[in-house]
Amino acid sequence: AAVLEIDFYRADAIADMDNDEIVKLSLETVATTFKTKLIDTDAIIDSAVVRARNAVSHFAPNSASWSPQAKLGDGIYICGDWVDRSGHASWSTEKAVVTGIQAASALSKDFDLKSTYTPIIGVPKDTEQLAALREVARNLRNV
Repeated sequence: AAVLEIDFYRADAIADMDNDEIVKLSLETVATTFKTKLIDTDAIIDSAVVRARNAVSHFAPNSASWSPQAKLGDGIYICGDWVDRSGHASWSTEKAVVTGIQAASALSKDFDLKSTYTPIIGVPKDTEQLAALREVARNLRNV
């Protein structure tokens, strides 16, 4: 058994498709992306489609301190924009990609698979303008 979750960002164009069509599209996307055989929809035991039109992730102050690591325990790996990025200053789609790379690397190491390590490009230093805006925001939060 396996669990597969796919997020289609900026997906308003497919939001009106019915659930079965979105499941089929998801399976086709996986097969195309990974160059694998298409999983038959008859093999799907359960599925859920969540539609969040024009949605944006919002995080509360200090919420990152509650974020779990990419490896939860033996054989349990997670990724997403809500997972701890281990010091990588990214959010939303970028954070989901970074934590996906971290989870794949941990899984490969734990199961003695060929390394899937992909270097993660660090975030550049803030420009003077961005640093000034961050300082203004910090000061406003303390008012």
